[in-house]
Amino acid sequence: MADSRMRPQFQFRTNCTPETAFIRLRDSLNSTDEPVTGKVFPDSAVLKIPPSEIHVWTPQLQVSIEPDDTTGCTVHGLLGPRPSVWSLFVASYSFFGFLGVMGVIIGLSQVSLGQASYALWSGPISILAVLATYAVARLGRKIGRPQSRRLKTFLEEALFDCG
Repeated sequence: MADSRMRPQFQFRTNCTPETAFIRLRDSLNSTDEPVTGKVFPDSAVLKIPPSEIHVWTPQLQVSIEPDDTTGCTVHGLLGPRPSVWSLFVASYSFFGFLGVMGVIIGLSQVSLGQASYALWSGPISILAVLATYAVARLGRKIGRPQSRRLKTFLEEALFDCG
């Protein structure tokens, strides 16, 4: 079954210490031939596609690294749209949800007063709009899948065997 999450997550274990993992990630980003850009912070990192290749559906990868019970660490990744696109989708869901609820409330008030209640149509229309927004988000995720794979592969290669 396909992953229905808008922001897929993954994790893997590496034998690097967290400090070594961040250093290796920073070094990989600083190499000139890598097709990925980003920033490494003291406790996390953000990996991005170079600006020349960015389109609306370009994802970014948020990385956090935690020490393990053994000598290694666990790398957590969160793939998702850029913050501006993510905010647009959250605002769309909120707007259509609010519109639907308010329309249904007004429509039910009109019914209780014995008036024509065309506002009740806002409920089903809002549901269709939310489903359409979800479908657009899924399409965008599919369009951005090759870049998502590239970010994940870059991360795995940078942190693959610290031995």
